[in-house]
Amino acid sequence: MDGNSGTAPLEDAGIFNLLDIPIRNVSMTKALEMILEAVDTYTPLRGAYEMHFVNAHCINVAARQEPYLEILKQARAVFADGTGIRKAGEQLGTPIIDNVNGTDLFPLLCKECARLGKLLYLLGAAPGVAEKTARWAEAHAGVPIVVGYQDGFFPPEQTTQVIERINAAKPDILLVAMGVPRQELWVSEHLKSLAVPVCMGVGGLFDFYSGTIPRAPGWMRRLGIEWIWRLLMEPRRMWKRYIIGNVEFLLRIRKIKRESAHKR
Repeated sequence: MDGNSGTAPLEDAGIFNLLDIPIRNVSMTKALEMILEAVDTYTPLRGAYEMHFVNAHCINVAARQEPYLEILKQARAVFADGTGIRKAGEQLGTPIIDNVNGTDLFPLLCKECARLGKLLYLLGAAPGVAEKTARWAEAHAGVPIVVGYQDGFFPPEQTTQVIERINAAKPDILLVAMGVPRQELWVSEHLKSLAVPVCMGVGGLFDFYSGTIPRAPGWMRRLGIEWIWRLLMEPRRMWKRYIIGNVEFLLRIRKIKRESAHKR
Protein backbone atom coordinates (compact mmCIF):
# COMPACT_ATOMS: atom_id res chain seq x y z
CA MET A 1 0.00 0.00 0.00
CA ASP A 2 1.26 3.46 -0.91
CA GLY A 3 1.29 5.45 2.33
CA ASN A 4 0.87 8.77 0.51
CA SER A 5 -1.80 8.05 -2.08
CA GLY A 6 -3.72 5.27 -0.33
CA THR A 7 -3.96 3.39 -3.63
CA ALA A 8 -3.64 -0.38 -3.94
CA PRO A 9 -0.29 -1.74 -5.14
CA LEU A 10 0.00 -2.25 -8.88
CA GLU A 11 -0.87 -5.83 -9.88
CA ASP A 12 -0.31 -5.75 -13.63
CA ALA A 13 1.98 -3.32 -15.48
CA GLY A 14 1.61 -5.04 -18.83
CA ILE A 15 4.50 -6.39 -20.89
CA PHE A 16 8.26 -5.89 -20.56
CA ASN A 17 10.00 -6.95 -23.77
CA LEU A 18 13.50 -8.37 -23.54
CA LEU A 19 14.96 -10.07 -26.64
CA ASP A 20 11.38 -9.83 -27.93
CA ILE A 21 10.26 -12.10 -25.08
CA PRO A 22 6.97 -10.67 -23.73
CA ILE A 23 7.67 -10.86 -19.99
CA ARG A 24 4.55 -10.28 -17.90
CA ASN A 25 5.24 -7.46 -15.46
CA VAL A 26 2.81 -8.59 -12.77
CA SER A 27 2.63 -9.15 -9.02
CA MET A 28 2.99 -12.61 -7.51
CA THR A 29 -0.74 -12.57 -6.74
CA LYS A 30 -1.62 -11.72 -10.33
CA ALA A 31 0.72 -14.42 -11.67
CA LEU A 32 -1.03 -16.99 -9.50
CA GLU A 33 -4.40 -15.79 -10.81
CA MET A 34 -3.16 -16.12 -14.39
CA ILE A 35 -2.01 -19.70 -13.84
CA LEU A 36 -5.32 -20.75 -12.32
CA GLU A 37 -7.28 -18.88 -14.99
CA ALA A 38 -5.36 -20.83 -17.64
CA VAL A 39 -6.37 -24.06 -15.90
CA ASP A 40 -10.02 -23.02 -15.94
CA THR A 41 -10.02 -21.95 -19.60
CA TYR A 42 -8.29 -25.10 -20.87
CA THR A 43 -9.97 -27.26 -23.47
CA PRO A 44 -8.50 -30.42 -25.05
CA LEU A 45 -9.00 -28.86 -28.48
CA ARG A 46 -6.96 -25.77 -27.54
CA GLY A 47 -4.32 -27.88 -25.81
CA ALA A 48 -1.97 -27.25 -22.91
CA TYR A 49 -0.63 -23.81 -22.03
CA GLU A 50 3.08 -23.18 -21.49
CA MET A 51 3.97 -20.78 -18.67
CA HIS A 52 7.59 -20.16 -17.71
CA PHE A 53 9.92 -18.01 -15.58
CA VAL A 54 12.95 -16.09 -16.86
CA ASN A 55 15.93 -14.80 -14.92
CA ALA A 56 19.26 -13.37 -16.06
CA HIS A 57 20.65 -16.83 -16.82
CA CYS A 58 17.61 -17.65 -18.96
CA ILE A 59 18.13 -14.48 -21.00
CA ASN A 60 21.78 -15.41 -21.58
CA VAL A 61 20.77 -18.89 -22.75
CA ALA A 62 17.96 -17.53 -24.93
CA ALA A 63 20.39 -15.14 -26.64
CA ARG A 64 22.51 -18.12 -27.69
CA GLN A 65 19.84 -20.76 -28.37
CA GLU A 66 17.18 -19.82 -30.89
CA PRO A 67 14.83 -22.78 -30.18
CA TYR A 68 14.62 -21.81 -26.50
CA LEU A 69 14.11 -18.15 -27.38
CA GLU A 70 11.22 -19.02 -29.71
CA ILE A 71 9.55 -21.12 -27.00
CA LEU A 72 9.64 -18.17 -24.61
CA LYS A 73 8.28 -15.82 -27.26
CA GLN A 74 5.29 -18.08 -27.88
CA ALA A 75 4.46 -19.14 -24.30
CA ARG A 76 1.11 -18.26 -22.75
CA ALA A 77 2.98 -16.27 -20.08
CA VAL A 78 6.58 -15.62 -19.05
CA PHE A 79 7.20 -14.20 -15.57
CA ALA A 80 9.99 -11.89 -14.35
CA ASP A 81 12.21 -13.89 -11.99
CA GLY A 82 15.01 -12.40 -9.95
CA THR A 83 17.19 -9.37 -9.39
CA GLY A 84 18.71 -9.45 -12.87
CA ILE A 85 15.38 -8.91 -14.61
CA ARG A 86 14.54 -6.14 -12.13
CA LYS A 87 17.87 -4.43 -12.90
CA ALA A 88 17.17 -4.79 -16.62
CA GLY A 89 13.79 -3.14 -16.14
CA GLU A 90 15.38 -0.23 -14.29
CA GLN A 91 17.99 0.26 -17.01
CA LEU A 92 15.45 0.05 -19.83
CA GLY A 93 12.83 2.30 -18.26
CA THR A 94 10.30 -0.30 -17.12
CA PRO A 95 10.19 -0.82 -13.33
CA ILE A 96 9.48 -4.47 -12.52
CA ILE A 97 6.76 -4.62 -9.90
CA ASP A 98 7.54 -8.02 -8.36
CA ASN A 99 10.01 -10.90 -8.29
CA VAL A 100 7.77 -13.67 -9.60
CA ASN A 101 9.95 -16.73 -9.11
CA GLY A 102 8.74 -20.30 -8.99
CA THR A 103 10.30 -21.06 -5.62
CA ASP A 104 8.32 -18.35 -3.80
CA LEU A 105 5.18 -18.99 -5.85
CA PHE A 106 5.09 -22.73 -5.09
CA PRO A 107 3.74 -22.55 -1.50
CA LEU A 108 1.03 -20.12 -2.65
CA LEU A 109 0.15 -22.41 -5.54
CA CYS A 110 -0.12 -25.39 -3.19
CA LYS A 111 -2.54 -23.51 -0.94
CA GLU A 112 -4.67 -22.38 -3.89
CA CYS A 113 -4.74 -25.90 -5.32
CA ALA A 114 -6.02 -27.15 -1.98
CA ARG A 115 -8.66 -24.43 -1.84
CA LEU A 116 -9.86 -24.89 -5.41
CA GLY A 117 -9.44 -28.64 -5.79
CA LYS A 118 -6.66 -28.40 -8.39
CA LEU A 119 -4.02 -31.10 -8.79
CA LEU A 120 -0.27 -31.12 -9.47
CA TYR A 121 2.13 -33.54 -11.13
CA LEU A 122 5.86 -33.18 -10.43
CA LEU A 123 8.34 -34.19 -13.12
CA GLY A 124 12.10 -33.84 -12.91
CA ALA A 125 15.14 -33.62 -10.63
CA ALA A 126 17.15 -36.58 -9.32
CA PRO A 127 15.54 -39.83 -8.14
CA GLY A 128 13.64 -39.35 -4.87
CA VAL A 129 13.62 -35.54 -5.02
CA ALA A 130 10.19 -35.12 -6.63
CA GLU A 131 8.71 -37.57 -4.12
CA LYS A 132 10.06 -35.53 -1.18
CA THR A 133 8.75 -32.35 -2.78
CA ALA A 134 5.33 -33.97 -3.15
CA ARG A 135 5.33 -34.80 0.56
CA TRP A 136 6.22 -31.20 1.42
CA ALA A 137 3.49 -29.86 -0.87
CA GLU A 138 0.77 -32.01 0.66
CA ALA A 139 1.89 -31.26 4.21
CA HIS A 140 1.83 -27.54 3.39
CA ALA A 141 -1.54 -27.72 1.64
CA GLY A 142 -3.11 -29.94 4.28
CA VAL A 143 -4.83 -32.11 1.65
CA PRO A 144 -3.68 -34.39 -1.19
CA ILE A 145 -2.87 -32.16 -4.18
CA VAL A 146 -0.11 -34.17 -5.93
CA VAL A 147 -1.42 -36.92 -8.20
CA GLY A 148 1.98 -38.19 -9.28
CA TYR A 149 5.70 -37.61 -9.57
CA GLN A 150 8.56 -38.84 -11.72
CA ASP A 151 12.26 -38.06 -11.63
CA GLY A 152 13.90 -36.55 -14.69
CA PHE A 153 16.42 -39.35 -15.22
CA PHE A 154 14.41 -41.57 -17.55
CA PRO A 155 15.78 -42.69 -20.95
CA PRO A 156 14.26 -41.11 -24.09
CA GLU A 157 12.63 -44.40 -25.08
CA GLN A 158 10.48 -44.21 -21.93
CA THR A 159 9.11 -40.73 -22.71
CA THR A 160 5.85 -42.06 -24.16
CA GLN A 161 5.23 -44.13 -21.03
CA VAL A 162 5.98 -41.15 -18.78
CA ILE A 163 3.52 -38.98 -20.70
CA GLU A 164 0.88 -41.71 -20.54
CA ARG A 165 1.27 -41.87 -16.75
CA ILE A 166 1.00 -38.10 -16.47
CA ASN A 167 -2.16 -38.01 -18.58
CA ALA A 168 -3.71 -40.93 -16.69
CA ALA A 169 -3.21 -39.04 -13.41
CA LYS A 170 -5.24 -36.08 -14.79
CA PRO A 171 -3.32 -33.21 -13.17
CA ASP A 172 -4.28 -29.58 -13.71
CA ILE A 173 -0.70 -28.33 -13.59
CA LEU A 174 2.53 -30.10 -14.59
CA LEU A 175 5.70 -28.72 -12.98
CA VAL A 176 8.85 -29.72 -14.89
CA ALA A 177 12.20 -29.41 -13.10
CA MET A 178 14.90 -30.34 -15.61
CA GLY A 179 16.88 -27.10 -15.74
CA VAL A 180 17.02 -24.43 -18.42
CA PRO A 181 16.58 -24.91 -21.34
CA ARG A 182 15.98 -28.65 -21.21
CA GLN A 183 12.68 -28.35 -19.32
CA GLU A 184 11.20 -25.80 -21.74
CA LEU A 185 12.38 -27.78 -24.77
CA TRP A 186 10.86 -30.96 -23.31
CA VAL A 187 7.52 -29.28 -22.61
CA SER A 188 7.39 -27.69 -26.04
CA GLU A 189 8.28 -30.91 -27.84
CA HIS A 190 5.59 -32.92 -26.05
CA LEU A 191 2.95 -30.23 -25.52
CA LYS A 192 0.47 -31.73 -27.99
CA SER A 193 0.71 -35.12 -26.27
CA LEU A 194 0.15 -33.75 -22.76
CA ALA A 195 -3.49 -33.66 -21.66
CA VAL A 196 -2.67 -31.13 -18.94
CA PRO A 197 -4.05 -27.56 -18.80
CA VAL A 198 -0.81 -25.85 -17.71
CA CYS A 199 2.83 -26.94 -18.06
CA MET A 200 5.55 -24.93 -16.31
CA GLY A 201 9.34 -25.12 -16.16
CA VAL A 202 10.47 -24.61 -12.57
CA GLY A 203 14.24 -25.14 -12.55
CA GLY A 204 15.68 -26.11 -9.17
CA LEU A 205 12.42 -25.75 -7.23
CA PHE A 206 12.24 -29.44 -6.25
CA ASP A 207 15.79 -29.35 -4.85
CA PHE A 208 14.78 -26.61 -2.42
CA TYR A 209 11.50 -28.11 -1.19
CA SER A 210 12.90 -31.62 -0.91
CA GLY A 211 15.64 -30.31 1.35
CA THR A 212 18.34 -31.37 -1.12
CA ILE A 213 19.71 -27.82 -1.31
CA PRO A 214 19.02 -25.28 1.46
CA ARG A 215 17.37 -22.04 0.37
CA ALA A 216 19.12 -18.74 1.01
CA PRO A 217 18.24 -16.96 4.28
CA GLY A 218 15.35 -14.53 4.04
CA TRP A 219 17.56 -11.47 4.45
CA MET A 220 19.63 -12.47 1.40
CA ARG A 221 16.50 -12.98 -0.68
CA ARG A 222 15.14 -9.60 0.40
CA LEU A 223 18.40 -7.90 -0.62
CA GLY A 224 18.32 -9.64 -4.00
CA ILE A 225 21.57 -11.55 -3.45
CA GLU A 226 20.25 -15.11 -3.34
CA TRP A 227 22.58 -15.86 -6.24
CA ILE A 228 25.57 -15.49 -3.86
CA TRP A 229 24.09 -18.18 -1.62
CA ARG A 230 23.56 -20.52 -4.57
CA LEU A 231 27.14 -19.91 -5.65
CA LEU A 232 28.38 -20.79 -2.16
CA MET A 233 26.23 -23.94 -2.04
CA GLU A 234 27.27 -25.23 -5.48
CA PRO A 235 30.46 -23.40 -6.53
CA ARG A 236 31.60 -25.93 -9.14
CA ARG A 237 28.23 -25.98 -10.91
CA MET A 238 27.26 -22.33 -10.49
CA TRP A 239 30.45 -20.28 -10.84
CA LYS A 240 30.15 -19.88 -14.60
CA ARG A 241 26.45 -19.01 -14.43
CA TYR A 242 26.93 -16.27 -11.86
CA ILE A 243 30.50 -14.97 -12.17
CA ILE A 244 30.66 -14.93 -15.96
CA GLY A 245 26.92 -14.98 -16.63
CA ASN A 246 26.11 -11.90 -14.56
CA VAL A 247 28.72 -9.86 -16.42
CA GLU A 248 27.44 -11.18 -19.76
CA PHE A 249 23.88 -10.22 -18.81
CA LEU A 250 24.80 -6.70 -17.69
CA LEU A 251 26.77 -6.09 -20.88
CA ARG A 252 23.83 -7.34 -22.93
CA ILE A 253 21.43 -4.97 -21.15
CA ARG A 254 23.85 -2.07 -21.66
CA LYS A 255 23.99 -2.89 -25.38
CA ILE A 256 20.18 -3.06 -25.63
CA LYS A 257 19.91 0.28 -23.83
CA ARG A 258 22.45 1.88 -26.16
CA GLU A 259 20.71 0.53 -29.27
CA SER A 260 17.34 1.69 -27.95
CA ALA A 261 18.70 5.21 -27.40
CA HIS A 262 20.00 5.36 -30.99
CA LYS A 263 16.54 4.49 -32.35
CA ARG A 264 14.87 7.47 -30.66
